Amino acid sequence: MIYTRFDAIPFEQVTDSPVNKDYLKYMMDGIERGITNVQAKVEVLLIDGQLIPYSVKSGGYQDSWIHSFTGQYIEEMVSEIERMTLPPLVQKGAGLLLSAGRLILKGTREKTVTVFPSFMSTTLYTGDQLRHIEQITEELSRRYPRHALVFRTVSDELVKMQLEGAGYEPLISRAVYLYDSAEPHTKNERKDLKKDSKKLEKSGLTVSDELSEADFDALIPLYKQVYLDKYSIHNPHYTADFFRFIYHHTSLKWFVLREHERIVSFMGVQQKGDMLFPAYFGMDQSYQGLYFMTSGLLYQYANDKRLKINNSAGAKDYKLARGSRPFLEYHLIYTKHLKIEQRVFYAIFIKCATPLGAFLLKKLQFKSTV
Repeated sequence: MIYTRFDAIPFEQVTDSPVNKDYLKYMMDGIERGITNVQAKVEVLLIDGQLIPYSVKSGGYQDSWIHSFTGQYIEEMVSEIERMTLPPLVQKGAGLLLSAGRLILKGTREKTVTVFPSFMSTTLYTGDQLRHIEQITEELSRRYPRHALVFRTVSDELVKMQLEGAGYEPLISRAVYLYDSAEPHTKNERKDLKKDSKKLEKSGLTVSDELSEADFDALIPLYKQVYLDKYSIHNPHYTADFFRFIYHHTSLKWFVLREHERIVSFMGVQQKGDMLFPAYFGMDQSYQGLYFMTSGLLYQYANDKRLKINNSAGAKDYKLARGSRPFLEYHLIYTKHLKIEQRVFYAIFIKCATPLGAFLLKKLQFKSTV
């Protein structure tokens, strides 16, 4: 059964849900209240007691990259190229390639259904979520015959294989960095983590997991300094009310660093199974060494609890130096139910972007430059 209203869901029949009820209601009531540059409606499937949320994107090319292929592969790359110093010929070639990619993606109509949406940069999956994958695919293909079905940000090889077995195709996404506390690490990797802890001890900053009602407005400029001002305006635009909601209604682990009463850094960490993911982060960019100190808390927590970390993308040299390992991340896309013209454009984009992207990511992101 498909439910479009939260209050219509028969929760007495739900035996397995990947998301808590409060966050599901928040998503279904309108996620744009909390992330202003994402436009999506959220509905749910209920199959044999398993609750399967999905988000529907119908056209529009201005969404944040966390919910838009154009946002990720074109707008984000335009921002990246603008930050880089490239020879004129290379810059012109990159611009032509991105223009071609934009035209191809327009041919797909950018209509997608994202299964198990998290509205984070990384969505963590478990193989158990896919036990009804054939029924999920069949139901959503029938309900949305002009929308591609998408599982975003898959880095787990077993999950990827399950989806490929169900007819989904891999589209390269990013290079991400995974840390396993149980894995043997080199002397230098352990030494760098100890340096981060010692730096925090000497800083005079206090660490807690508590936020007051007056703190949430202060998180926004810290987040913006890192993700919108330094990196890209196409990152998610969170609101203070969103941070207030997830603090009070979800089970994230928080690291809050303060200089006296002033918050200088924060990190909200999701855990799924034995995997941690730093979902929300911000800091005062003028404070030297703050990224090392905050991330060091995450590594220390993983080591203490014997957990893993999906450290997402970016900060390659820092993550490699502390024992994270690079992996390719993919979106898995199902297009077999689409009209031929949409399928052709998706096929062209996937066949071009995936081998080229995998080659470049391995070359540029898999080795430290330090």
